[in-house]
Amino acid sequence: MKKINEKVLSNILEFIKVFQLDNGRSPSYREIQKHLNLSSLSLVERYINLLVMKGELKKDELGSIDISYNFKLGQTILAPVVGEVRCGEPIFAQENIESIYRLPTDIFGRDNVFLLHAKGDSMEGVGIREGDLLVVKKCESADNGDIVVALLEDSATVKTFYREKDHIVLHPENDRYDDIITKDVKILGIVKQFIHSL
Repeated sequence: MKKINEKVLSNILEFIKVFQLDNGRSPSYREIQKHLNLSSLSLVERYINLLVMKGELKKDELGSIDISYNFKLGQTILAPVVGEVRCGEPIFAQENIESIYRLPTDIFGRDNVFLLHAKGDSMEGVGIREGDLLVVKKCESADNGDIVVALLEDSATVKTFYREKDHIVLHPENDRYDDIITKDVKILGIVKQFIHSL
């Protein structure tokens, strides 16, 4: 039986912990191999399997390292980052999903959410800047004053929602832009929080 290098075993486990905390996902076997300068992917797999046997790690159903196992990361929810909406395609189409992140429930709650990159400066009055990552609760209705992601003629926009007697106002929080007055709008979700880009 091949000898186990306990230092390598410990280094792999520590790298996985730090990587998960920094990136919100587990490293691939190739990332582990490259970072620790290991000779082969099969060696990485052998040590991962050893850590699983010792109860230090757990694999998910796809064989990847499970992120939320044994590292006190708390409860999480999965949130897809949705890219640009193409004409005629639903915002949640598979090809629009750029990546998926785990968000801690003690900060973001347990709602069904998605993430969207903010475009433009029309909402800077409420602190939303170009490139910010919006945390959006998926829903189809909104109350007056909610910041919504609305679909208008195949284009998604983020505005403050107001329902008037015979129309809907989508209000930009920037005096340089005019209100959007419409009778036909589809609400995709409500912006609950946002994360500033660097």
